[in-house]
Amino acid sequence: ATALMAAGADGLVVESFADPAEALLAAAAARGAGARFILATLSFEGPSKHYRTMMGATPEEAAGALAAAGVTALGLNCGTNPSAMVEVARRMRAAVPGTMPIAAKPNAGLPGGPRTGDAAPEGPEAFAAIARDLAAAGATLIGGCCGTTPAHLAAVRAALAGAHA
Repeated sequence: ATALMAAGADGLVVESFADPAEALLAAAAARGAGARFILATLSFEGPSKHYRTMMGATPEEAAGALAAAGVTALGLNCGTNPSAMVEVARRMRAAVPGTMPIAAKPNAGLPGGPRTGDAAPEGPEAFAAIARDLAAAGATLIGGCCGTTPAHLAAVRAALAGAHA
């Protein structure tokens, strides 16, 4: 964090945490290094895991802890099925209502694995539809994680054009 800030970064993104305590440590390191903007995200499992992180944190617990720690923005990235992120985003927004930016950066689908060879089964149009649902759920910073391509992000931009005007 110190090296990045010394190199001219204005802020830092700390992401993909499974435990809010880890995200809080990373945010504290970013703050201690002088970051003016800190985006902290966690990865959540889908409905079969009750929308929790691998370490068992709920969206409400994670959002509350990060907001209380004073991050600039919080949210979720990576994880499992991208459509499952909609429920997590909705719950995070409910936990921190108001102007706190909520970020959502889903994968472009679950990897198909070695049998199918599919790296990212969600095509750009399906991904854009999920982005619209994320915006409706309260996410205000929407992007992509594993498997997203420029085509995915272009589709998201087109789908959300004017949504937050």
